Amino acid sequence: MESIRLLVDGPLPGTRNMAVDEALMRSARPSSGRGRDPADPPDGPGHVTLRFYRWEPGCLSFGRHQSARGAYDPAAAAARGIDVVRRPTGGRTVYHHCELTYSVTAPADTWGSLRDTYCRINRALAAGLAELGAPVACAGDTALGARAPRPAARACFRDPLPGEVTARGRKLVGSAQWRDGGALLQHGSLLLVDEQSVADELRIDAPRASPSASGETGAIALADLLLEPPAPVDLVAALVGGFERELGRPLRRGRLSPSEAAAAAGLEARYADPEWTWRR
Repeated sequence: MESIRLLVDGPLPGTRNMAVDEALMRSARPSSGRGRDPADPPDGPGHVTLRFYRWEPGCLSFGRHQSARGAYDPAAAAARGIDVVRRPTGGRTVYHHCELTYSVTAPADTWGSLRDTYCRINRALAAGLAELGAPVACAGDTALGARAPRPAARACFRDPLPGEVTARGRKLVGSAQWRDGGALLQHGSLLLVDEQSVADELRIDAPRASPSASGETGAIALADLLLEPPAPVDLVAALVGGFERELGRPLRRGRLSPSEAAAAAGLEARYADPEWTWRR
């Protein structure tokens, strides 16, 4: 049975994390009938990779098509030692610090449509979290035809979307997917502690968004669900088990290939460029 490559990285700056994710997506594109290239990743073109990583320093990220210029204050972020980056995927603002981020890269047709893939990856995450005792669920299939909200200047975790991992009716994992050149990238944030108010504190164009009176929307963190938060190694191990059960394929530890490392180094300059970050 073909394995899935597993990468587990330590805390990295936001520009590096986004560059690595895009480099992995590029190497997931199926080969076009060519022979094997020595620069291909160890498992060859078109391989599936699951990556876990953290962020240091804390970083505010914007969705690919989100309007952020004039909505967030870069000087205030810099004064607090917070990085700012724009993701290659869609969605809305996320503050990354006390969390674990995952990414999945694969040929675009590996698990079907964008919607099917999105839900299957979220089910894998939910399966791993359930093993830790977290009372998680994926948003019901009855609403799967609903449209995602437009990428306005507000926090991603304010609105649980169909198919996403929730607990007690609130969003625990916020995810987004991008498809290009025959490959897909889906990545998302699993909150260990809810710090999403930081995103609102850096807003300059509107008052802070507030949850509904019922308290049924907004973020929830793993610390709110478990008496003792798991050690990082135990959390990753549980999530790996969830992916193996849901996807029916073993995971094998690996590393970036030389070609992927070179691609990530080249892409990092774009993610560090204010023209990209504040392009809209």
